[in-house]
Amino acid sequence: MSETDRSTTALHQWHIDHGGRMVDFAGWDLPVFYPTGALAEHHGTRASVGMFDIDHMGQIAVRGAGARAAIDRLVTSDIASLEIGMSRYGLLCTEDGGVVDDLFVYALAEEHFLVVVNAANRAVDLAWIVDGVGDRAEVIDESHRLEMIAVQGPRAVELVNLAASTELASLPRFAAGRTSLFGTDAIVGRTGYTGEDGVELYLDGGVVDVWTGLLDLAATEEIEAMPVGLSARDSLRFEPGYPLYGHELGLDINPFEARLSWAVHLDGDDFVGRDALLAIKAAGLDRRLETVVLADKGVPREGSAVLDLEGNELGTVVSGMLAPTADVFAANVFLPRTHGDVGTDLLIDIRGRHKAATVTKRPLYRAGK
Repeated sequence: MSETDRSTTALHQWHIDHGGRMVDFAGWDLPVFYPTGALAEHHGTRASVGMFDIDHMGQIAVRGAGARAAIDRLVTSDIASLEIGMSRYGLLCTEDGGVVDDLFVYALAEEHFLVVVNAANRAVDLAWIVDGVGDRAEVIDESHRLEMIAVQGPRAVELVNLAASTELASLPRFAAGRTSLFGTDAIVGRTGYTGEDGVELYLDGGVVDVWTGLLDLAATEEIEAMPVGLSARDSLRFEPGYPLYGHELGLDINPFEARLSWAVHLDGDDFVGRDALLAIKAAGLDRRLETVVLADKGVPREGSAVLDLEGNELGTVVSGMLAPTADVFAANVFLPRTHGDVGTDLLIDIRGRHKAATVTKRPLYRAGK
């Protein structure tokens, strides 16, 4: 896909003007890093504040008297009990238990829910939700109206709170509130994808004013804040063990294999895929997502073979990189349960060289620990 064929966010020109290295991501022209570099962006987010243009993600409103029940029927987590002003992570599954996508559901009002989905699956998810909801509620694609950014890091809420028209610091984790920032109305979700505290902002236009306003305010208040590209976004989500669709999640991966049993509410009402997941749980897993750490330097690229010590292939790397905060080269791989215990020694084939690796305890990073 050529650059001219890619979709762009409202911040596209700002990224170019500030040295963003632009790449294709799910058909969008987005910055992979800025002149500061991906490592600085990763560490800057862990230390203070990182800002992310995530307007490529999809936002789908479901409204009406049947909205709650309709979403509860589609999503694996317990939407029936979701309180107004809160959000919940969940999955869309096929009837056989494969994962269509992972998402967040925000209960904005009793008959108004906002479903936030991944960029690569926007069209598929929208069609899936429209088909699943049917005539029980109204489904509205808000992706072209709402503009979305994330502000993450230990000082992120402090920074946003300085600009907000309402008090945000008291919002609990996974809560959703409404405020105004630099003259723009916003939904604020105390959510994120970095393992740090922070917020995701859903803006009714005005994203450039909010983005530049927060950066200017940070400089005035002596709060270190920087824009962050896709590369550091990936390493920031990798360390705390958050999945990325197409890597740790997919149609051929069930939630239990991906270690997401906590997002599957088997005790509640029926949802798409529930019977299959009940059967999978009863039968037990043949494989599960594990994290392995290399003994020496080397980047375990996606698709690299993971072997036992006799050279038998056990699986392939689904995500691999330098984990900057943990300061290790690591990989995620689906391993047979016979080789998934912490401390199990393995080999990873990196360009024909077998690198020693060991199954490690997950996650590699927890904020404050």
